[in-house]
Amino acid sequence: MPTENMAAQTDLEIAAHETLVDSLRNTHALEKQQIQVLNAHLELFVEHDDLHARVTEHVVETREQARRLEAALEACGDSASMFKDAMMSVMGLGQSTVQGYGDDAVLKAVMADLMQEHLEIATYRALITLADMAGKPEVKPRLEETLREEKAMSDWLDENLEAITRRVVEIKAKAKQAKADASARASPPASSNGDTSGKPSQQADMATRTDAKPTSTA
Repeated sequence: MPTENMAAQTDLEIAAHETLVDSLRNTHALEKQQIQVLNAHLELFVEHDDLHARVTEHVVETREQARRLEAALEACGDSASMFKDAMMSVMGLGQSTVQGYGDDAVLKAVMADLMQEHLEIATYRALITLADMAGKPEVKPRLEETLREEKAMSDWLDENLEAITRRVVEIKAKAKQAKADASARASPPASSNGDTSGKPSQQADMATRTDAKPTSTA
């Protein structure tokens, strides 16, 4: 009976280890994709200093998260998938290109980033559970550190979403007003009598014809 329990435990650990490795490789590719997406989003956030600064900080964090995943894979006797990394990076570029169109590009990007953070939080929670089941406690601190960073980024976006939304609308309104002002300055002013043809007035024309009549002789 003890032998059967040991065998069952071993099978469970093997299955958990295989799932952990697959998930670590997939998550590494996901982080590589997110670096591409966030870098593209930075170009949209140039008018939002706080957002630009926070996302810039998170790009640095995401690069470090990818390195932690590489270390975790090494601890599991495996490595990242170059093919998956390349494919996800290309998909990230395509995703950011689509999000970059339209007047609401900033809002679409912010909401996509917030959704991505929730996905990553769930992903790292699952990875921590898998590390426990696979008997790999040494990889947990790396995963837990990343999980804290993802939660912090998610919280920041959630807390600032309303302010960012309002600012997007205000910037759009100012741009419309500036365009209207520029159009008004470019239009020629109308004359006071409504005659913009440049022709002499009828009264001036009559005076000219009167002056041109020959003087009668006695």
